[in-house]
Amino acid sequence: MWKFIVIFLVAMSLGTIGFVLYMSNNQLQEAGIDTGITLSPFTKKGEEINKFDKDLAKSYPLGNPINIMLLGIDRRSKFELGYRTDIMILVSVNPETNNVVLVSLPRDLWYQGSKINGLYNMQGWEAFQAAVEEILGMKPERFILTDFEDFSWMVDAMGGVPVDVERTFTDPNYPIDATKEYQTVTFTKGPEILTGERALMYARSRKGTNGEGSDWMRMRRQHNILKGMLTAITQPKSIFNPMVVEEAFKTVTTGRMDTNLQLVDAKYLWDFYKDKD
Repeated sequence: MWKFIVIFLVAMSLGTIGFVLYMSNNQLQEAGIDTGITLSPFTKKGEEINKFDKDLAKSYPLGNPINIMLLGIDRRSKFELGYRTDIMILVSVNPETNNVVLVSLPRDLWYQGSKINGLYNMQGWEAFQAAVEEILGMKPERFILTDFEDFSWMVDAMGGVPVDVERTFTDPNYPIDATKEYQTVTFTKGPEILTGERALMYARSRKGTNGEGSDWMRMRRQHNILKGMLTAITQPKSIFNPMVVEEAFKTVTTGRMDTNLQLVDAKYLWDFYKDKD
């Protein structure tokens, strides 16, 4: 049950959280991934990409595997029209094996003459969808788009997210979006329950000291937040505990996330995962 809740909340709200999967070719092959053909985590050795019979396809209305694209944008307010998809995560779910893999596209990836993080805003979902299929070999059928405000709200809605800060660092150049100025933020090694505001700082910081001043370390911290959410969603203060699919879907989509995911899709995922461990 809780596995579904994690997947559902990831799919509905965590587009602003980067999750990078590091695996060698040998590890991928051991997991049943044919790295010689596709990046799909569910293609068995010797199989060709996207080959499954029509009867099986009918059993899975979201496809097999289920591919959902999470888009985290650098929009500071709902009124801002110019934004980039700085976080691009493909969530791929194998309904047969109950496996979930998340793969990030680097925001600075060069695609057809420009950075891919500008493609969605400039050309729309279908163009971005086609680009992902070309790059990763998997076509996402659904997308969820979130911004900074959505992410902060989600963390607070869970009652805060516990993380274990790996090392003390200070970022003297963290942006103040309202004034276009900068402030100094500090995180101390050890456990902390992050509020929405602090979680956003922890996830966005790119100028930190002590080895934390890079996009790669930022992704690592975002992964840390994701792990913390596994605990956060079960907290007594979390509005998602207990989980009611219809209410959760309405809550996260009304005036917040933009998505082509439908309630029937969420119910399908719930029906599939509610009896799993």
